[in-house]
Amino acid sequence: MKSKNLKTIAEELKQLACKECTRGWISKHELLTDPIEEITLCFENNLISLKLKDRLVSEVREIQSCD
Repeated sequence: MKSKNLKTIAEELKQLACKECTRGWISKHELLTDPIEEITLCFENNLISLKLKDRLVSEVREIQSCD
């Protein structure tokens, strides 16, 4: 994934304030990519914090297990 795309994704991730926001982001991206992979790549490229990564991965897993 290109660096510019990761920066865009990271900015979107930083705006997710609640689980419903995360659910909306997943539904927008779900068919295109793996949400957890995108979150992890942003973290590995130092574009989001560990705390945000952990929260988002947890929310994504919870949302996916309910759907």
